[in-house]
Amino acid sequence: MTGKQITAIVVAVIAIYLALDSVFTVDVRERVVVVELGEIVGQNYEPGLHFKVPIIQEVRRFDRRILTLTEDIERVLTSENKNLTVDFFVKWRVMDTVDFYLSNQGSEARARSLLTEIVENDLLAEFSKRTIRRAIDDDRNEIVAAVQVQANQDAKELGIEIVDVRIMRLDLPDPVTESVYERMRSERQEVIRTLRAQGDAAANEIRADAEREQTIILANAYREAQQIRGEGDARAAAIYADAYGEDTSFYSFYRGLELYRDTLGDNDILILEPEGELFEHFNPPAGR
Repeated sequence: MTGKQITAIVVAVIAIYLALDSVFTVDVRERVVVVELGEIVGQNYEPGLHFKVPIIQEVRRFDRRILTLTEDIERVLTSENKNLTVDFFVKWRVMDTVDFYLSNQGSEARARSLLTEIVENDLLAEFSKRTIRRAIDDDRNEIVAAVQVQANQDAKELGIEIVDVRIMRLDLPDPVTESVYERMRSERQEVIRTLRAQGDAAANEIRADAEREQTIILANAYREAQQIRGEGDARAAAIYADAYGEDTSFYSFYRGLELYRDTLGDNDILILEPEGELFEHFNPPAGR
C-alpha cells in the first residue's frame, strides 16, 4: 500500500469521524445542551436529529423525566426539643437545562446532594415550629406543602422543579423508642396486675357466696330430714302402739323374735338366767 493510499484512508477515517461527531440525536426523554469551551452555545433542542461543530462542541444530556430522591433525617427537633426520625422522598425534574448545567456542571449526583440539603433544611425549619403531637397527627400535610413551596423557590436556581414532597415515616429515635416501649410494657403490666387482683377478689366473693349458699342448703336439708325422720318415727310409734293394742301377746312374741335375731349370732355365747324375760318364749308358763 502506497503512502498516498494510507493518507487517503486516514483522511477518510477523519472525515467519517468528523461527520459522525457533527450530528447528534435528542430523545424525547432527554434535555440537551451543547457546550463549547465550557460555555453553553445551544439548548432547548426538540427531539430528533441536530448538528454541531465536531470536536469543539460537546453534547451534555440530562433526564427529562420525573426523578425520585429518597432520604432520611436521623434527628429532627420539634418546638419542645423532642427528637424525631423522618424518612421522606422528593419527586423532581430538570426544568432549566442552562441553570442546571451551570449550578452543578450537569452532574445528577451533585444535583441530588444539593436538593437533599435544601429539603432537609426546610423540613427542619417546619418541624421546629410544631410540637411532636401536631407534627405526627395534625400538621403533616401542612408541613409537606410548606416544604414543597419553599424548596421550589430554593431549587429554582438549580434549574430544578420539585413536583412533590412526601413524608414516608415519622418515628422516635431508637433509644427513645425503646424507653417508650418499656414504659408502655410497664403500664400494661400494671393494668394486668390490677385486673388480676380484681378478678381474684371477685372469685373469692363468688366462692364465699357459694360456700354460704351451700351451708344454708345443707342446713335446710338437714332440718327437713330431721323433721321427716321425726314424723316417720312418730308414725312408726303410733303404728307399733296400734299393733300392740290389737294383740299384746303376739306383739310381745314378735318383738322377742326380733330381739333373738338381732342379738344371737351363729357363734355367739350368752350366759343368762333361764328365768329371765329373754327366755320367756322358750319356757312359757303353763296354759300359754
